[in-house]
Amino acid sequence: MTDTDCETKRVSQAMSPAQGSGARARRDAALWVPLPHEVAFGLFLVITWFRLVLKAGPFNGWALAFLAYLLGSVAVIAWARQKPTPWRWRVRLLYYPAVMGLSFYTLPYAVSLLGVPGTDALLLSWDRALLGETPSVSLLWAASPWLNDLMMLGYLFFFYYLIAGPAHYCIYDLPRFRACFVGLFSIYSLGFLGYTLFPAGGPHRFMEFATPLAGPWVVRWTLATVNGGSNGMDVFPSIHFAVSFYLLVFDWSHYRRRFWRLLGPCLLMWFSTLYLRYHYFVDLLAGLAIAGVGLLVWRWYELSALARETEDQAAQFAYTTGQDVSRPSAATERQSPMVGG
Repeated sequence: MTDTDCETKRVSQAMSPAQGSGARARRDAALWVPLPHEVAFGLFLVITWFRLVLKAGPFNGWALAFLAYLLGSVAVIAWARQKPTPWRWRVRLLYYPAVMGLSFYTLPYAVSLLGVPGTDALLLSWDRALLGETPSVSLLWAASPWLNDLMMLGYLFFFYYLIAGPAHYCIYDLPRFRACFVGLFSIYSLGFLGYTLFPAGGPHRFMEFATPLAGPWVVRWTLATVNGGSNGMDVFPSIHFAVSFYLLVFDWSHYRRRFWRLLGPCLLMWFSTLYLRYHYFVDLLAGLAIAGVGLLVWRWYELSALARETEDQAAQFAYTTGQDVSRPSAATERQSPMVGG
């Protein structure tokens, strides 16, 4: 029996009178229940909007910006659930990378308006209490132009993994793409909330170093762009660490071969955040904490009735409209230890 035959049989059974209207009601209800990351990121937007309203009033431009991001999320969810095709599901999920980018560059103005003081001195004191000195200073003895270039390559690897990691699931496996984003953007919601409570620029902005970073190739051509791409308060917690750690664990479960290929670059990336003076050590500890929350949310979702009902509803819609059900490809199935090792 082919995969399509199995899916047809499963959906037919789910729609059969033996199952009754209760199963259909649960599947329909899944359309109206937001996914965990939609709740989490929505709460971040609500909290930030409310803080701005209390500080500057409901018609302040930055308060209206966060309200617009929130209403956009509600609109995309409502639009997608009216006709839950795989394409609309992908648009619904990909709204969050878009609003994440908008929020990231709006946050400095919001935090300035809120009057939250910088916390670099506090984070540095925590590092010194734990380690004696922050790693950016402790590692100065090892600095060299060629090592600087290597570290910058490691740091830039984050942007590849952030895009290519979820993109694999987006293209080949929509259910796992949903599961991946559930944890990933729960992490972003906590990380951005941390930025508003502990705004800091990192050692490279707060501290003075006798020797500036320099490299013959990579640092020379990328340092200004990397520094300019920061919003100036994106240190605590380290999303570089949290997101890459989360994606690695997700790949361990669903794409084991890629986990082994990317483990080394991720280790280099984590070290580079300290070596290149972008992060304090406590930033990575906080990143580990929010990564743990994201992993718990992902695992809860994959095992939940919400996930099953969401997939059943998508399968039912595809069956009744004559569309292909989004399923793991044969290649993906072979790569995943959860579907046959």
